[in-house]
Amino acid sequence: MPVIALTGLWVLDVQASFADATALRDTYSTRDNVSLPCDRMVAALQRERSQAAEFVATPGGDPGAVRAQRAATDAAIAQFRDLSRHYRGRGVSAEITRARFADMATSLDSLVLARARVDAGDATLTAVLSDYTDIIGSAFSVSNAAATSSDPLVERVMRTMIAMRRAGELLYQEDALVTGATTAGRFGAGEYLQLIQIAGALRFQIPTAGSTLPAPDQALFRSMLSGPAFTALRSAEDQVIANGRTGGPVGITKEVWKATSTLALGQLFAFLADGYDHAVTFAKQARDRILLRFGVSGMLGLIAIVVSLVLAVHIGGSVVRRLSLLRNAATELARQRLPELVRRLRAGERIDVDGEALRLRLGDDEIAQVGAALTDVHRSAVESAAGEASLRYDMNKALVNVARRNQALLDRQLEALGPARGAEVRAYQLAVRMRRHAEHLVILAGAARSRRGLGAERLATVLARVAGETEHAERITIGPVVAAEVSGHAVTDLGHLTGELLENALTFAAPETAVRLSARPSPDGVVVEIEDRGIGMSSAAIEETNRRLAQPGEFDPADSARLGLFVVATLAAQHGITVRLGPAAGGGIRAVMTLPEAVAAPADDGAAEAAGARRSDASRLVGMAVRAGRRPRHAAAQSDSVR
Repeated sequence: MPVIALTGLWVLDVQASFADATALRDTYSTRDNVSLPCDRMVAALQRERSQAAEFVATPGGDPGAVRAQRAATDAAIAQFRDLSRHYRGRGVSAEITRARFADMATSLDSLVLARARVDAGDATLTAVLSDYTDIIGSAFSVSNAAATSSDPLVERVMRTMIAMRRAGELLYQEDALVTGATTAGRFGAGEYLQLIQIAGALRFQIPTAGSTLPAPDQALFRSMLSGPAFTALRSAEDQVIANGRTGGPVGITKEVWKATSTLALGQLFAFLADGYDHAVTFAKQARDRILLRFGVSGMLGLIAIVVSLVLAVHIGGSVVRRLSLLRNAATELARQRLPELVRRLRAGERIDVDGEALRLRLGDDEIAQVGAALTDVHRSAVESAAGEASLRYDMNKALVNVARRNQALLDRQLEALGPARGAEVRAYQLAVRMRRHAEHLVILAGAARSRRGLGAERLATVLARVAGETEHAERITIGPVVAAEVSGHAVTDLGHLTGELLENALTFAAPETAVRLSARPSPDGVVVEIEDRGIGMSSAAIEETNRRLAQPGEFDPADSARLGLFVVATLAAQHGITVRLGPAAGGGIRAVMTLPEAVAAPADDGAAEAAGARRSDASRLVGMAVRAGRRPRHAAAQSDSVR
């Protein structure tokens, strides 16, 4: 695979080199079929614009010179159209260039209308300049699109030539405007302002356009701009602008202006004459560099491929040998060593994990890292087996803990069955509590619980029954309870939840204090509140308990003393009930259960009466416990507390 990848990279490099060389070869096609024909067409349009401007400014002028220049312009346009069909550029820039050909054809169609306005004699000098300048601008967009090259230096020279020719276009616009004004003897409406704009742009753009030339050409260009021809041109511009400001005659003759501007234009376009040849020279040099790089990289690539073949054979043999050792070690570990270690751990034998670790000598590369990972797997398996044994031990402790709780409850039930008044009430309460502890084990095992409900019941009935079934029911005060009906599938679990929270509140409150149970409506459903005046909890303990209530997770046997917390969280999550603890106003803890509508829905009168008829005898135990007047011992040690 490495050899194949290296060969593929070598092929890609060869293709890229040929693509670059081909792209540079397209520079010849761009120069011969686009740039030079387009420049010749622009020069012809510029000369025709000057002739048309002079003709428009001369009343009764001779159209012969204009017609002769039009013939030259038509020949340049025909040559451009013919050569542009031979353009063979490729890529995105070539597609843009061809789109500019279509735009140029549309612009050339407007040339007929511009000429017709000149011949009719109803065109102003400003209109003539605008018509021809728009057509020339489309031609420059063709040259600019074709200037893209894969070599940065070639593209820079091409774009510099175009920028300088655009500056020369400003010089031609100025020449046409001043020629017309000197022929007419004064500036027409808006012509002087247009001259000011052209002269300002010209003095900025010509030096700027030459700033990207290569260093030797840039020095020659600056020398030309500081020479006598451009100095005289700027002097003539200043003279025309100064006289035109007063609104009087132009202040310079047409002959003087033409001599000055023609000399400057001649020097500028003589400098630009071989600009595209410079770009082609740079393209040839770049192509030679690419071919040289291709020769060097091609040879080095072939050498690298041969060396890679030799190394592949050598390294492949070494890899196969060490992988064979690794495979044998993994097979022995899976079939012999690991099962034996697990058997010894389950038998209660203590194992030295480090001493039993698998040790392989495979060098220091990736294969050795795989061997080290196999060793880590062996170690993790042994540690997991040890953890499993510890887990079984902790689970046994949890079951013993629950069994002892039930045993203590049974003892107290036997004691309660004596001749004392109200003993049957307390015995029933203890039996209910024992049943709830038994259900803890069912919930802990994840098995389904039996449903003892007889269908939907009123919330008040459920809360009254749970309060009556709770030990020390005489300490429970039931406040206002909203009229709601508990769904049949949730009656038993809601009773279990409420009983756990009531038992917790009674356990951690002083024997002489009461626990208040109430239910009220809220936007999220029905809120059941259980408030005690007990020892309370710290803020950190409340936050941790609420976190466990919101996310039950898995039961940790080492935390069996808080089995009630796990049961509450599990039942609440199954029914979408939210349980949160918080500090009570007068000390102690307030437990808040939010029952969704699927658990407790608002009840109408008919449903409330039917549900009330199903109230069990156990719901009347609150009154029986209160009438018994007993105040049993405070049983903190027997509670599955959440605190």
